[in-house]
Amino acid sequence: MKKWICVLLVALFGIALPAIAADPAKSPTIQGKIKIKYNTRTQIDDAGTPKVGVKDVYTIDMAVTDTLLYQGSVEFLPLIPGTLSAKQPATLTYNLNMLVRNPANLSETRSIGKLVGGVPITAKGVYEYESGTLRTAVESMGKSVGFSSSFKGTAEGRPLGEAGLLERAKNKLQTIKKQVKGKTITLTLTNYDLMTYNSLILAAGPLKSYPDTTVNGQMFYDPERGVWFFNGVTLAYAVEGKNITDKLSGNIRWVEDPQRKTNGLGEYQFDVRFNEPEVKTTESEVFAPAEDEAAFFSTDASLTCLTGTAKYKDTMLRDTVSASEIDISLVGNNLNKQQVVNAFKLIWLVNIVPMNAE
Repeated sequence: MKKWICVLLVALFGIALPAIAADPAKSPTIQGKIKIKYNTRTQIDDAGTPKVGVKDVYTIDMAVTDTLLYQGSVEFLPLIPGTLSAKQPATLTYNLNMLVRNPANLSETRSIGKLVGGVPITAKGVYEYESGTLRTAVESMGKSVGFSSSFKGTAEGRPLGEAGLLERAKNKLQTIKKQVKGKTITLTLTNYDLMTYNSLILAAGPLKSYPDTTVNGQMFYDPERGVWFFNGVTLAYAVEGKNITDKLSGNIRWVEDPQRKTNGLGEYQFDVRFNEPEVKTTESEVFAPAEDEAAFFSTDASLTCLTGTAKYKDTMLRDTVSASEIDISLVGNNLNKQQVVNAFKLIWLVNIVPMNAE
């Protein structure tokens, strides 16, 4: 599989193989910007409902593992209820160019395909990739053969509209665990929203070395703490004939600037862990002083994890965010490139609307 990457990059850029050797000391990253215009919050009727046809627009310019680029837009068309049926069904529409950087000269890029298509969203908050058209389409170029790969399965989020508040009231108590300095710390959640992944397939690409990946499990969002928690999320894929399953744990925490209402500043702080080892409690730890909740959100970059920040500069319209500019800087500590690409697809492509909902 590594040989295939070399052949493709040689075909794209005409460079010698020694020039593209990976630097084992360098961690893969997710860097870039997302600009959001929440048109559905500003173009509304007298009842406060978005006008028909008005969309939120997410403009993406991201570099993943340093050499893969995603550039383009995602548009969210919201549900508008009607008397007997929806006046407007909800959909997500993707139109992203996929490019590869020359490893020997990162300023040189080559377009290799697109991530395009739509995803219908039901009133119950189910993202129906199975019946949608979202796919990667990679062109044949040089000695590399083009291919197409589709997103499949479902992701179920909060029901659209006020029904989400009722669903949250029915939540069962959940316990989240995390390892901090060799100790297991727990938090209890009672008030949360859910994202549930049911055999969700992340399409392969932009290169064949990044295979299609099946996601199962849940993410909880606790609005009181402002935290996304991973709960039993697994990513299953195959590399060079070997089946691999990564298990995600940890959290993504929202921290607001004290003056956010006037300056619009806030950030997500990432501590997303891959295959976190389970630490067994010893007799001495039973009698150790209890850790406070702040310890739960400490970051340990020595683990296999995705860390860093997504810094927001929001435009405020009274108490509503009408636009956002996000500066994303994440590092894959001890992660390989497949793991970082999968994290990008799940967090910033699949979850782009829930991550930025109010």
